[in-house]
Amino acid sequence: MRLVTAPLSLLLISESSALADQLSQALAATVAMNTTTSTELALAMLAAPHAALVILDMRSGETRLFDAATRLREQHPALGLIGITEGLRLTDKLRALRCGVDHVLSSPWLPEELNASVDNLLLRLNQTELLVESSVLQLDSRFRVLRGPAGELALSRSEFLLLLAFGKAPGHQLEIWEIYEVLKKNEDEFPKQALEAQIYRLRKKLRDAGAGKQVLKSIRLQGYQLCNPLKIN
Repeated sequence: MRLVTAPLSLLLISESSALADQLSQALAATVAMNTTTSTELALAMLAAPHAALVILDMRSGETRLFDAATRLREQHPALGLIGITEGLRLTDKLRALRCGVDHVLSSPWLPEELNASVDNLLLRLNQTELLVESSVLQLDSRFRVLRGPAGELALSRSEFLLLLAFGKAPGHQLEIWEIYEVLKKNEDEFPKQALEAQIYRLRKKLRDAGAGKQVLKSIRLQGYQLCNPLKIN
C-alpha cells in the first residue's frame, strides 16, 4: 500500500517495453505511467503539468543516459528521479548519484525495493509542495509589479519582460540567445557583462520580494532558470 495516497503520475525513459510492464505490475494500478525513449520529449512533457516521478533506464551504461540525468536534475531541481542500473556495477551507481539521481536500483530489483523508493520520494515531494506554496511569486502584468512573501516591488520594463519570459518558458529556463531576443539586444551592443548585470538586478528584486537565494540560477554554458513558481496575472 502506498504511504502517500495521492494519485501517482510517473514518467519512464526507456527503450524496453518489458521494463515498463515490470514497473506497472510492481507499482500496481494506482500508477498512471507514461513512457518515452527520448530525453528531449521527456523534458517537454515535464514542462507541462508534470509527472511526480521519473524513472530512467540506465542499464546500458551509455554516457548519454547519465547526461540525461544531469539535464533532468538541472531543469527540474525538485523532481523525484530513480535510476535503474545493471547488476552490481558500483561505478554506474556512483556516477548516477553524482548526476542527480535520488535513488539507484540495481537490476534485477525487487518490487518492495521499488515501492520503498517511490514512497520515500513522494513524501519528500509532498513536503516540498508545502514549502512551494509559501514561496509563490506573482507577476502583475497590468502594473508591472512583482509580489512575494516579503511584499511587492515595481519592475523596470526590461525586468518585467525577462520575468514574464521566464514564467512562460518550458521549465522556467531561458538560454542566453533567448534572453537577448527578449531584451531586443545583440551581443555587440549589449555584451555578456551587461546581460549578467541585468540578471543580477532581477535576481535581487526576486530575493527582495521574498524568494530564496537560488531563485534565479545559472545553468553553465546555457542560460538561467527561475526556480520559484510564478503566477502571472
